[in-house]
Amino acid sequence: MILSRSAACVSLALLALAPAAPMLHAADPPAKESWTPLFNGEDLAGWKFHLGKEVAGNDGTFKVENGILICSGKPSGYMFTEKSYGNYTLQVEFAFKRPEGLSDDSEFRGNGGCLIHVGQENALGVWPRSIEVQGANRSMGVILPIPRDLKCSHTFDREAMAKAVKPVGEFNTLEIKVRGGDMVISLNGAVVSTVDDCELTEGPIGLQSEGAETHWKVVRIQEK
Repeated sequence: MILSRSAACVSLALLALAPAAPMLHAADPPAKESWTPLFNGEDLAGWKFHLGKEVAGNDGTFKVENGILICSGKPSGYMFTEKSYGNYTLQVEFAFKRPEGLSDDSEFRGNGGCLIHVGQENALGVWPRSIEVQGANRSMGVILPIPRDLKCSHTFDREAMAKAVKPVGEFNTLEIKVRGGDMVISLNGAVVSTVDDCELTEGPIGLQSEGAETHWKVVRIQEK
């Protein structure tokens, strides 16, 4: 077929605009935001302690053995970060020591948990003004404002918790996504509770000592 002069010129122009050898590349995956350990697996650097009603040095309630943070559970109190945080995701992996002879997990009374936006000391007994994310095996993920008149809205899905929680003695993973006064709490990947419009929007992070030996193997944060 013979092309007219004008058609030939158009064809040549289009060829000139086309890439000689197009290279197809998969889009680069988005960079993953890195996790920063709050517990380094070696010592308790970066933490302070409030045991009983006193802010004091650690008396052995919290200790590190073989890369695990062990809390004896006595006396009641907490350790808390030296730094304050407002927008982040906290991830912790912890397990209660299973008592000898325990045959029914529903009978286990061990308690503990995480404290978010730690503030004024001794706002409710030994506990500071904060949002407690409950760690007790029968109510893991329940939201407890401290003190009880702290302004915030919160929800809890007991059915989701019951399906997600692991037997006493096994490690559970709590992930707490914090955006100021709003939070979403997941237990072993299942959303179990939320917080909305809390009057507290930033502060240190605390881990509780509340009557049961608790082992923490991961305590890390992803800041936003």
